[in-house]
Amino acid sequence: MKTLSELSLDELIKRKLTLKGALIGFGILIGLVVLIFCFLKPKPILLVPVIAFPITLLPVFISLKSINDEIRSRGSKSPVDL
Repeated sequence: MKTLSELSLDELIKRKLTLKGALIGFGILIGLVVLIFCFLKPKPILLVPVIAFPITLLPVFISLKSINDEIRSRGSKSPVDL
């Protein structure tokens, strides 16, 4: 796998959009699970995976931040950076 500095700007933007899409999808999934758990009123032990799930997404957030930093360091004025 190439490091971020070896990727072209188009590849970085594509990877950024993919990660953002994955985060949005997982965010919707977490929201649905929380709503379902609110209506079902499960035992407290079943809430542990729901509480731990956002922590598992931390590497994705870190990767997205590093991609954004790399795009900014290249001086891109693209509207995708917003």
